[in-house]
Amino acid sequence: MTSGWTLALMKIVLMVFDFALWVFGCLVLATGIWIKLEAHKYLDVDPANPVTYQVSVFLMTSGVAIAMVGLLSCYCTLSGSPILLYLYSAFLGVILILEISIGIAAFAYRETLEDSFKNGLQNSMRTYKTVKENKEAVDLMQRTLQCCGADGYQDWQKYDTPVPESCCKNTGCRTTNINTINQIGCHTTVVDFIDSSGQIIGIVCLIVAAVHILGLGLTCLLANCINKWKYETIL
Repeated sequence: MTSGWTLALMKIVLMVFDFALWVFGCLVLATGIWIKLEAHKYLDVDPANPVTYQVSVFLMTSGVAIAMVGLLSCYCTLSGSPILLYLYSAFLGVILILEISIGIAAFAYRETLEDSFKNGLQNSMRTYKTVKENKEAVDLMQRTLQCCGADGYQDWQKYDTPVPESCCKNTGCRTTNINTINQIGCHTTVVDFIDSSGQIIGIVCLIVAAVHILGLGLTCLLANCINKWKYETIL
């Protein structure tokens, strides 16, 4: 027999999950805003091809959608309506499928994004002397990431351009002295960071997926328990 205490406990657990889902949506939204306002400054080295703009818009849209589902889920849980709970579980299933699809797409197109970043960087280096926006973007990226060129400081020789001061380890160094400049390339730095963070990102994705599956199961279980409790009450 399903008791009122059992239903209350399940509602509390599900409310905690709903709150966690809302927080996750807010974090995704905040990440998108940060990329749009800050990260693009040193990742979009080619203003003609702002890759991070599309990424930031996608993350902000996804974050708002997930946060809204989290808020709606609180209402569904508090209402105790089996129909709303089943509807909410369907939304959770759709979000889970979307997250899995996004993860697969991100993994599949990672090399494409890396190549796009490298091509944009090389294009900005090629026009470093003539396009002010490209010069500012490259300088900001090299200072922020403490890197130089795409694959290394030698890349600047390909474009008949002296190593910029933004490659200096300390302000005002002699860029002709390789010991005073950052020698690792910016593309190399970004790719190494992504590779080193891959395991952590994978673990986080698995945890998020597991939590979603748990929430999906709890929602369906709560709806079934409410239906059973109503049936037992009538009898």
